[in-house]
Amino acid sequence: MSSTGGGASPQPIALTNEEQAAIARLFEGGPSLFGLLSTLRTRRMGHGYRSETGEDETFDWSSRATVRQAEGPLAYASQARPVPLSEVEEAAIAWAALGPNGIIAADVPVQGDLSSLLYWAGRTVPGSSNDMAVDLFIINDQGTFLYRPGPARLAPVEIRGPEDYWKILHWYRNCRTKISDRRPDVGWFTAPPGTHNVNTMGALQYNMNRPGSTWFLPVGDVGLEWVTLLLSSYQFSGFYLQDPNTDKPAGCDQWIRPGFLEVGFPLPTFDELALMLHASEAACAVQNIRLACEALGLGAWAMGGYSDDLLLGAYPEVARGLGFSFLERDPARNPSKTATCQGLPGVLDAAMTPSPAFPTAEALVRHVAGLRYARGAQLAREDNWASASGGPFRGDVLERILEHPRAHIPDWVIEAAIDTVQYVVEHFGCAPAYVNPVRAKFSAQVHHVDLAYYRRFHAAGDAEPFLITPRIRDHFATWHPGVPDPSL
Repeated sequence: MSSTGGGASPQPIALTNEEQAAIARLFEGGPSLFGLLSTLRTRRMGHGYRSETGEDETFDWSSRATVRQAEGPLAYASQARPVPLSEVEEAAIAWAALGPNGIIAADVPVQGDLSSLLYWAGRTVPGSSNDMAVDLFIINDQGTFLYRPGPARLAPVEIRGPEDYWKILHWYRNCRTKISDRRPDVGWFTAPPGTHNVNTMGALQYNMNRPGSTWFLPVGDVGLEWVTLLLSSYQFSGFYLQDPNTDKPAGCDQWIRPGFLEVGFPLPTFDELALMLHASEAACAVQNIRLACEALGLGAWAMGGYSDDLLLGAYPEVARGLGFSFLERDPARNPSKTATCQGLPGVLDAAMTPSPAFPTAEALVRHVAGLRYARGAQLAREDNWASASGGPFRGDVLERILEHPRAHIPDWVIEAAIDTVQYVVEHFGCAPAYVNPVRAKFSAQVHHVDLAYYRRFHAAGDAEPFLITPRIRDHFATWHPGVPDPSL
């Protein structure tokens, strides 16, 4: 995860007149949110894409497989040369997905779980415990990148006016890590050797990963959600994890008494809850991408019917994918037979154990518990994040919060959580046990819309098909002046 410290404030970068004007178009004027919602659609056909042509095609850019989609009523091969998104387009969409937008309200009662918040830095999406457990991978013709601006904030509201537009490009240029110089080796009909009708990347995904497209992929650290939820449950809810095989406490017996832990919560249900919390944040990011693309006049294809385990790298004998590492589990102790991702070493170390980053239950629990109290964090006494960032609380209010005992996770909660995690590892092989600690199941691929496809197949009467809005029709004239639309 990113560090909690804010670091030195970056100096504003100079935008060209064209860049300033482009970002201004996104923030000034234009359609309202409700206007965008009224025309919001999934437009899956982009420049260079194909649809059920019945012809062989080799996916040189990813799986290198030669495939054929059976011929059908929507047979179409785009003649448009793919035009990649511009830097400003990608930067704006990435920011809309989960970029910094200032400081959260943190209006959670101290007596009602304020200590569960891992950060007070705001993003364009909500998140369980504001834990920033979802990162954004950007896949384009230049390779694969991790977009992670981190928790440093320059102002309570980051984009107030034209003087702040530079930040959109600053975060894009300076807060990305290059993971690979190519697209991941997955494509439609990626399948285990020897199979003939297995399509692990999904029947809908024929045009996935195409040249010219940008694939925005939220990747979630479900393990961080899981441990944070465990600490919160033990401190404020009185629930304890329960082994579903025995209906007994999961290692935390000594803490079960009035005023501490009192009601059992089945482990599989708890794991599912953590996964649901992750999924809601990823879904919000994808919806933000769709709205941003509707404003820009781009196609945004929301996707989820693929194997994210394969994409992340669980089956390198089939496809290396993104190269994440996975734990070899004893099948007898893997209750749901789920793949178990440990993260991308040194880039995204998932909050799970055992792993190189967190070899023991204690290492994992103390790491997650300490995120809010480490030097520079929002509940720290030294170099307090809120003091340096200018909010969200007045100084006297912050002082009272820091002094209140309920703003600090008690030692017994940490010990009980360690005991529980150790039990889960001993009995099921890892924690979390029933869900993959890293998920990337819902994403969006963005492209320039092939107008010719929609004009050929969709109802229009005497006008344009309803799928072609003025923003889509005029996209190249507006965003790529001097470049003709290849689909016209």
